Amino acid sequence: MPDYSASSVKRARRTKAQVEALRAAICEITEAAQPCSVRHVYYLGVGVLWGKDTGASRRHYSVVVRELGLLRESGRLPWEWITDGTRMVRQETQYDSLDDAMRRNTESYRRNLWASQRRRVEVWCESDSVGGVLQPITRAWGVGLFSCRGQSSKTFVHEAAQEYARQAKPVTVIYVGDWDPTGRCVPRSVVERMDRYGDGTLDLDFRQIAITAHDVRAGQLTSHQVNVRDVNYARYREECLREGIAPDTAVEVEALSPGLLRQRLDQQIEGLVDDVHQWNVLARAEEADRALLRALQGAVRDARRPTGGQ
Repeated sequence: MPDYSASSVKRARRTKAQVEALRAAICEITEAAQPCSVRHVYYLGVGVLWGKDTGASRRHYSVVVRELGLLRESGRLPWEWITDGTRMVRQETQYDSLDDAMRRNTESYRRNLWASQRRRVEVWCESDSVGGVLQPITRAWGVGLFSCRGQSSKTFVHEAAQEYARQAKPVTVIYVGDWDPTGRCVPRSVVERMDRYGDGTLDLDFRQIAITAHDVRAGQLTSHQVNVRDVNYARYREECLREGIAPDTAVEVEALSPGLLRQRLDQQIEGLVDDVHQWNVLARAEEADRALLRALQGAVRDARRPTGGQ
């Protein structure tokens, strides 16, 4: 494979063959990781297809952005392989017809299987793009997926605390975020606010599955220089020293492969199902409900079908 790493010598433009080899390699790693974010593709290619950007440079990341755009626009790469949670639509649900409404609701019908469990489970992540990577797992398990978009707002956490209090069940929040001053501040801030907004009555288990101190200590993930001017750096430095980690090191969650990230989340959620028998009972009931909805859809369609003379 051609060497696309950085060089102090001004490089010549890539030949057509090199460009094609680069694009084929991007398609290959994206297919293996999908759904994934643009930053995931960038990290998967570091040291293999391109070098690591340093300082304020975004040279290699810009190549990834450009090539992924071209590959999708040309039809070589399916659009759905790359996640982007920034396009939000606020609109009431509408249907083309009664049959359309019944069909779509039948397809989306889910029993709340967690109602049979002792705990409420949610997944929080630091960014919308990471949320798209996690969604296949949260959708399969029927748990809520919330994007903090950096530091969680007071309103965001207060509304969560009030909802937890109404349910009166222990809560486990599985968090996915960066190992950097802001990423490590989020768990501390959320737990402190939850305790305050819930008047100390909430039974909250807030656990971060990525990026963890173990991930950073292992030294297997691509890291970058920490921003020492971050307002959260002082506490971050203290935590790093306690964990035996160099305080000048930071690791983004995208440095962890999407497949491994989804595997961790899947295992965490599965381990929180404490009444497997009741879960299976409700899962079978869900299938029966969906079959009934399909039968009702067919009956309504037949009843509305015009007959001879009408």
